[in-house]
Amino acid sequence: MTEPLVKFIDIDPNVIAAETTLRASSADVYALVANPARHAELDGGTTVRGLHEGKDAEMKEGDTFSQNMVMGIPYTLPMKVTRAEKNSAVTWLHPGKHTWSWDIVDNEDGTVTVRETFDARGSVIAGLPVYKIYHLAGSFKTNRKNIALTLANLHRIFAAQN
Repeated sequence: MTEPLVKFIDIDPNVIAAETTLRASSADVYALVANPARHAELDGGTTVRGLHEGKDAEMKEGDTFSQNMVMGIPYTLPMKVTRAEKNSAVTWLHPGKHTWSWDIVDNEDGTVTVRETFDARGSVIAGLPVYKIYHLAGSFKTNRKNIALTLANLHRIFAAQN
């Protein structure tokens, strides 16, 4: 039996995490996910339309960037990088205080395991937790699907390079 392309990891009801394993180097995967100018090509949800402001290069902790987005209507979304570990991890903070993270682990067989995580445990608006609103609005269901599509895009991007 073949392993699934994307495996979801049960962490917490307010966290969606999934991982995949692909033939690529951790440096190449990191260069893609840590560069906000490339997020639109990676995004499985097709809401990210392109970099609005920020550098077209690897992010460092403390960097800020904003993306042109579309969910029915166009808008701009500012983010702040809260973790950047060269070739292994990057996390950015949404204005609603949830995070998107990428963790990259080298495997002994020349592959890498990549995990994308949406973590809403810290989500607040006006000091109130809003993860319940995300559940009611269907954001967790949508983000789960989009994470799977994003990880599938990661496979397509690196398959095209090999």
